Amino acid sequence: METRLLLDMFADHVRDHADRTAMRVHRSSGWESISWGAYGRMVNELAAALIDGGIEAGDRVSVLSSNRPEWHAADLATMAIGAVTVPLYPTAAGPQLAYLLGHSRSRLCFVENQQQLDRLAEHFADLPALERIVLFDAASDEAIDKVPFNPKARPETLSFKQFLLRGRAERAGGDVIDSRSAAIKASDIATIVYTSGTTGPPRGAEITHANLMATVAMITSVLPLGPDDRFLSFLPLSHIAERIVSHVGQIVSGGETWFARSISSVAEDLLACRPTIFFAVPRVWEKMRDSLSVRLRGLPLPLRLAIGQQQRVADRCEAVAQTDRSPALTDQVQRVLFDRTIGHGIRRRVGLDQSRLLLSGAAPINDELVRWLHEVGITVGQVYGQTEVCGPTTMSRPGRVRIGTVGSPLPGEEVVIAGDGEVLVRGPNVCRGYFEDDAKTAELIDAEHWLHTGDIGAFDREGNLRITGRKKDLIATSHGKKIAPQEIENRLRSNRIISQAVVIGEGRPYLVALVTIDADALSDWALQHNKPLSSEFLASDPGFRREIDRAFSRVNAEFSSAEQVKKWTVLERDFTVEAGELTPTLKVVRPVVSQHYAERIDELYAHA
Repeated sequence: METRLLLDMFADHVRDHADRTAMRVHRSSGWESISWGAYGRMVNELAAALIDGGIEAGDRVSVLSSNRPEWHAADLATMAIGAVTVPLYPTAAGPQLAYLLGHSRSRLCFVENQQQLDRLAEHFADLPALERIVLFDAASDEAIDKVPFNPKARPETLSFKQFLLRGRAERAGGDVIDSRSAAIKASDIATIVYTSGTTGPPRGAEITHANLMATVAMITSVLPLGPDDRFLSFLPLSHIAERIVSHVGQIVSGGETWFARSISSVAEDLLACRPTIFFAVPRVWEKMRDSLSVRLRGLPLPLRLAIGQQQRVADRCEAVAQTDRSPALTDQVQRVLFDRTIGHGIRRRVGLDQSRLLLSGAAPINDELVRWLHEVGITVGQVYGQTEVCGPTTMSRPGRVRIGTVGSPLPGEEVVIAGDGEVLVRGPNVCRGYFEDDAKTAELIDAEHWLHTGDIGAFDREGNLRITGRKKDLIATSHGKKIAPQEIENRLRSNRIISQAVVIGEGRPYLVALVTIDADALSDWALQHNKPLSSEFLASDPGFRREIDRAFSRVNAEFSSAEQVKKWTVLERDFTVEAGELTPTLKVVRPVVSQHYAERIDELYAHA
């Protein structure tokens, strides 16, 4: 029996539910629906246009855009003709984009708008394989012939509408599309997803059609999906996690994907969409907590007292849940009552009242943040994985969330801890390797097919995985002590004022830290203490420094002397993606941060 592909599931929905809503996107008039039938026509016309443009099976087609319906359609059309999708981060710098386009040798690139096109245009001369640009948002629906500087080096550029018309004209040859799709094997590469590059140049993970289907099977075995499911798409689709949730998940479920207008509008868009499955990175959950904290403080006293009682009961239940014992019956009853009343009201206020699974992933989340969310009725679990395993390896199960862990392995996935503490993974969702990089592939996947994650972890008594650090992040001090900085940094970030903390100490006598300040928390603190709203002023203000000192004292008390941070400094700005200090999923790029602030680090060790 032939293996069904994601494309087959998509075709089923287009055929059987043509009039049902598949996607919703916000226009000037409000939320506009796109049916499965319209979605299918767009994919077919794009596929025909790609064939007409000479794209062959195995060729690479890139997508450089924020989340939108055309992104989904371009991805499916590319895969439908046996070609390979290469997603690009829309926030990446021009040279980074040129590297990915050049390394993948992409022949065509879907580009969102003129601004993105201008960034690429500077590098066209270095991209001989790139033959065509298709512009989603074009000023004109004709061929774009405004050439910035080098006509010979510039690929043909078409508007999306014009490209679709080419496909519509060629659609009479639909048998060509069908024969292309029929020729796809499960072992063929569906997409090359480049890593975010925290430890070196990005590497392209070759993800097959079989990898995608294995991931689907693993997730749906613990979380059945159906046509009533809704997803809010707002994290970059170029990251495998968002793509699996709001793109692949929507196709599997037959439900709806709503496209947030921007990252800044997520709070408002949640209220419109009311997703049933919601995945976010830790920073989004932090912002939700901060916003809720302000709103809860403004409630009438009786409600505040009731919420305080709810938090105490939830905290007791959570503490007992981490052991083999059951909470006291009175606490269990109170928690259920609170959850159905106050908890439901809080979830309704943020648009999560219809969610049956809330997940955080892509970066470590602080236990105290998760605990606070649980206390007010927002039960956030964790998902852990890598690009190289097509997204998830472990996931918190609904009703069995254990704070401090990233859940248990998905069915069909083997996860073991190596002798040195590294987490190893084996299963049908593990990628084929890195595109045209045999040496790195050999480092990634050993002879027994174990994928080496580079993460350090351990299992608890219930089989839940706890991630404690990264092998490459381990700090070896001059005293020979090896220290995992991730847990220290995570504890520091539990203080609302601290946005990011990077612990330094490789080859040094003790640990120091670079700290950035959360802008909203800074504003609140300055207002409460009648201080000027200036990070430069507050960095040297004695009262503010005492606040940061207290945070370090609390965290240091939890660690041994060698693991304590002896000195710290507040930076004048937060880390940014544009400066290369954060990945698009907001993970800190340590080498870049260390390089940018080398002088500040040296100052901390000046009198060691």
